[in-house]
Amino acid sequence: MERLAESIQGRTAVIVGAAGGIGRAVAARLGEAGARLALVDVSAAAIEKSGGDGLVIEADITDRSQVDEAAKVVRQALGGADILVNAAGINTKQRTLADMSAQQWERVIGVDLTGVFHCTQAFLGMMRERGGGIVVTIVSTAALGATAGAGAHYCAAKRALLSLTESINAEEARHGIRACAISPGEVDTPLVDMRPHPPSAERRAAALKPGDVAEAVYFAVTRPQRVTVSEIVVYPSAQLSGAYEI
Repeated sequence: MERLAESIQGRTAVIVGAAGGIGRAVAARLGEAGARLALVDVSAAAIEKSGGDGLVIEADITDRSQVDEAAKVVRQALGGADILVNAAGINTKQRTLADMSAQQWERVIGVDLTGVFHCTQAFLGMMRERGGGIVVTIVSTAALGATAGAGAHYCAAKRALLSLTESINAEEARHGIRACAISPGEVDTPLVDMRPHPPSAERRAAALKPGDVAEAVYFAVTRPQRVTVSEIVVYPSAQLSGAYEI
């Protein structure tokens, strides 16, 4: 049979936002598949507390100098990067244009969009040197349609990430670098507790689990070089049916 998947055994995967629910699940899934892990988060203690197993790097991705230093550590310790997963993301309690402050807007855009740019640009050179790689960014179904519940700043940042993913593919395919945007619907992580009205236990039970998103990441990074999965959208069945709206 024609090979439809490739092993990531021994490849280096950089997980940004590794202490978060989705980041932890992605790290566990790729580590299980044999990847060498570099775990990046704003708090090294949070990564260690979450039980992350790999090279732990503390960095605030809104600060380009810290991101560049993280990339330097990965190069020195692991020789470079083959897989970059941008899984860091934040939100605020105040989510409407009438309620949020300028500082809240700038912070969410800084982490959810500019931080992804910093990380992507910092690791692209290594991937070029190694003859290829893949950048996977955790986006959101908020990128597909803005809602007051998700937040104006969050929706704006996430929609921009779809365009950034398209740009990576358009510019870097010639260098063997692919990009994939994964847009999950509602996921049962601590981030939903930041909502003005956190979901009920019943609704959380119906939501996606971080492992569901991790499986989508695994699928994207194990496709043969000839295949670029540019976008994956994963909904909880209850949300897609209209039972719940964000």
